[in-house]
Amino acid sequence: MTRISTADPRYAGTYNGEAEPDLETIGVAFLEKLTPLAARLHHKLEFPSDQPLFELVIIGFGPRDYGSEVWTVEYRMTQSMIGSRGDFWQTRVLRPRFEQIYPPEKKEPHKLVETCYPGACKGQTLQQLLEANYPELDKPISADPKTAKAMDLIIKGQAQKASTAEFATFLRAAIPLLYPGQQFVMGTFEEQHGFQWLVPPEEPVEKAQKGQEDKNRPAEAPTLRRRVEPPR
Repeated sequence: MTRISTADPRYAGTYNGEAEPDLETIGVAFLEKLTPLAARLHHKLEFPSDQPLFELVIIGFGPRDYGSEVWTVEYRMTQSMIGSRGDFWQTRVLRPRFEQIYPPEKKEPHKLVETCYPGACKGQTLQQLLEANYPELDKPISADPKTAKAMDLIIKGQAQKASTAEFATFLRAAIPLLYPGQQFVMGTFEEQHGFQWLVPPEEPVEKAQKGQEDKNRPAEAPTLRRRVEPPR
């Protein structure tokens, strides 16, 4: 397990030289789930060696007024050939690799962070587009003075001061402009209010179809489901 960022003194007494205990617990829990799945792969995989098989993004709040933080947890794999014929391989998932991508180092500007999977992000980031006055973003930025103020703070490297609500409103309008025709989900996570969906995932097609079938199903039709008797 490799920790990329340097230790923060506010974690004094809890830092173990690799990752904070709570992060390590999460990382190992997912490793235990991935290990038996990977063990079932016995053919050679043409998979980029520098790309993780699985990646987590963990968003939370550190102790002792540390504030918000974002970590990525990457799980890479290795394969070894078993037998002489070369057609049977053993697949193992390596211990997770932790990297803290937010907050920045002290005195560094607070900007938007992005992470992509699979592979590295391509093209300009949203932060770069904002700083370059990308014309497609003019309309959602100028839609409201409060939104414009939040975007100005982000462009100046003071993202931690920008209103979550105003930035969320901007992002909800900007994503369809930047990625037309693409589906997306969006949520907010705040220390006092927890997680809330702004654009929730669409209901799976199977579940939606099943619900429609149930709606059109006669009440007297035979079923294997347990019937719930009304209260007497």
